[in-house]
Amino acid sequence: MIGILAYMQWLSRDVPTGKNVHGRGFLQIKQPLTPNPNRGAQIYTQNVLSATAARARVCAPLQVARFIPPLWGPESFNIGAGMARLNTAAAFVKANMPLGQGGSLSDQDAYDVAEFFTRQPRPDFAGKLKDWPKGGKPEDARY
Repeated sequence: MIGILAYMQWLSRDVPTGKNVHGRGFLQIKQPLTPNPNRGAQIYTQNVLSATAARARVCAPLQVARFIPPLWGPESFNIGAGMARLNTAAAFVKANMPLGQGGSLSDQDAYDVAEFFTRQPRPDFAGKLKDWPKGGKPEDARY
């Protein structure tokens, strides 16, 4: 317990109590009627990916890989992760993408980008059959 508390104290050094840290959290957004994954792919390519590529030119590739985890593929989060859910992903996109320009996409843009990347291939979640044993599966859950 002492080790855990020391680690938490170290993590929060230089962070004022009660203040949000830049890059942390999600913005509240209104869900559009129909998210468009094709439009999301365009926005991702034109805005989000280009900002990541610009970051890669400034940093060594290994630093970028550790700083920006993949949004899909075998090394990404699994289908049971909160980020695999559309509403969570859209709120994250709105708050944090493009890199260094969080809040610059519209709510519709954020939902479109999230609809695009949450539907890409990613690892399975072995425990998914045990989720929602009494019902109540969220409508944006991908399985």
